Amino acid sequence: MKVISVSNAKSRLGRVIDQVIKTREPVVIPRGGNHVMIAPYQLPTPDEMELAAVFREMDKSGVSVEENEESDKAIQNVIREFRAEKRRRK
Repeated sequence: MKVISVSNAKSRLGRVIDQVIKTREPVVIPRGGNHVMIAPYQLPTPDEMELAAVFREMDKSGVSVEENEESDKAIQNVIREFRAEKRRRK
């Protein structure tokens, strides 16, 4: 993890960000007794967010589901319903 000063970060912010993206190594900027970190972040894909929402809904039931063809179809149906609901909200 690289540490740079505030003044150095201000004058080279674009280059610092490019380097963080390229190397995936975070940069820490101390400011008094506090610190700020610039780190790469990968946004989740829409499919990952949909699956997370579907699994949260399924977890609310508290029932453990064994994976098989029937459960796969049930998951696909829930995903379709979730997507349809998202389209209706737009």
